[in-house]
Amino acid sequence: MNTEAPVLSLIIPVYNEEPSLRELYERITTTLEGLGQPYEVITVDDGSRDGSLELLRSFRGQDKRWRVVRLSRNFGQSAAIYAGFSRARGDYILMIDADLQVFPEDIPLLYEKLADGCDMVSGWRVNRHDSLFRKGTSRLLNRYTEHITGFQIHDHGCSLKGFRRPLVEHMLQFSHRCRYLPVDAAMLGGRMEEVPVRHAERRHGASKYGLFKLFRTGFDMVTSVTIMPLQMIGLLGALCALAGFAMGLRVLYIRLLYGNLQQVESVIAAFFFLSGMQLMVTGLMCEYVGRIYIEAQKKPLYIIQEELE
Repeated sequence: MNTEAPVLSLIIPVYNEEPSLRELYERITTTLEGLGQPYEVITVDDGSRDGSLELLRSFRGQDKRWRVVRLSRNFGQSAAIYAGFSRARGDYILMIDADLQVFPEDIPLLYEKLADGCDMVSGWRVNRHDSLFRKGTSRLLNRYTEHITGFQIHDHGCSLKGFRRPLVEHMLQFSHRCRYLPVDAAMLGGRMEEVPVRHAERRHGASKYGLFKLFRTGFDMVTSVTIMPLQMIGLLGALCALAGFAMGLRVLYIRLLYGNLQQVESVIAAFFFLSGMQLMVTGLMCEYVGRIYIEAQKKPLYIIQEELE
């Protein structure tokens, strides 16, 4: 076993992935040993409630290159990845999910790009084995992310990504709580490439990203990256004022032409329209105020409860 300082660090966030972990251990070990470089694998248990932690500890007992970080509770995938980043020692730092939907055997493709000078490499699942609905929503979120960040890649959601150490060190200096890796990497710039990788059906458990969480991810991203929604409030206010003015002209025209007729429907429609717009704008402003409140508390992004070094 090679005990040199690692050249490559692999981060694996784990949350209730017990059925796939043994196969993951075997495939990752075979793949990384084939690279012929010193490496370490940092598994981050994100508050699993099954037997995942016990398996990770057993892997550590078999192979000291496998390290285990246990968070005090479930903080979310992004927090778990950043916890792994904070413990990584390699010059090249990669990440992959534990569900085996992305092939560990494709890790060398990303490593070659990083060794060639890329600052970031992202996997591109060209033949996805997901439902049409999931592929459609993912495609929409990718285009949306590309528009917001200006980061021109096809597959923002692929879990197989790689970074050179300086980029990760800069990302660890960020203090905001809403973390989204493509956004953080886009802020730093650098040379980025995309590599086609294989994709398999999920054999165990269910995806942690349902429709609501995908929607929430998109909303969190836009409100943490840009103030564009706040800037749109003025435009919406002008449109509402124009609509109200047009309704007033209509009521005046009908009164002059036909006499004192009641325009109850128009008044009710205008009331509900303007009330709805006002509540939407108030809710959006409250979202930003809430984010300021949360950031001002300076709570930690994650808490490491145990670490097997």
